[in-house]
Amino acid sequence: MAEEPGALVKAQQGAVDHLLRVGIEGFGPFKSAQDVAGDLLAQGLTRDEAIRNLIRTHVTAAGIQGFAMNIGGLITLPVTLPANVAAAYLVQTHLIASIAAVQGHDLDSDEVRTAILVCLLGNAGTEVLKKVGIRAGSKLTMSLIERIPAQLIREVNKRVGFTLLAKYGTSKAGITLAKGVPLVGGVIGGGFDAVTTRAMGSFARRFFASSPGTPRIVDGRVVEPEVLEGEVVSDVVEDRATGSE
Repeated sequence: MAEEPGALVKAQQGAVDHLLRVGIEGFGPFKSAQDVAGDLLAQGLTRDEAIRNLIRTHVTAAGIQGFAMNIGGLITLPVTLPANVAAAYLVQTHLIASIAAVQGHDLDSDEVRTAILVCLLGNAGTEVLKKVGIRAGSKLTMSLIERIPAQLIREVNKRVGFTLLAKYGTSKAGITLAKGVPLVGGVIGGGFDAVTTRAMGSFARRFFASSPGTPRIVDGRVVEPEVLEGEVVSDVVEDRATGSE
């Protein structure tokens, strides 16, 4: 018997909320993302050194055989997901949140939490933004997320949940991850999780870095920085400004 669409959306959103909460608050060997970031900076590390340290420790954790089993019930999600896949999501969520904290972002803000989810999608996040009417140009950045109106933030979150957890069935069926999402565990094993975690850390480092020349958003439309107020713009204008990061 097919699940009701509303129930699917609710379960997907519940899984995403759980990933964010546990990933940010910490689990297993990881303290909260805020505490981890604070500890590294308190040691006198630069932000770049702290981020490199974060990537290294999370890659190591993701590559350890049996890591998922060691954190037990902390990886339990509101939907059925193989333990090692859930563990990979949590490690990567914690890594991204920790990088955001090192860069001084408020982990309690809706924009930062949305940014963490978008980072989990990697470059596929561009497609999610496009589906809500935002064309992000060649690169995704935190500066872009900060300019998305609140009503679109909620829609982005819903679509991220759908993309991360593309479909699932009964408790025995598990979840099939969306095509193009660079978070895969299970049959591939810890080595692949380590590789994708490293890639995720590198993506988050670029994402949360300062990005001059980022386009602003007006009524859900991305507008080129040089467009002056009062000028007519098309429904969606892609950022083509030169020199932007």
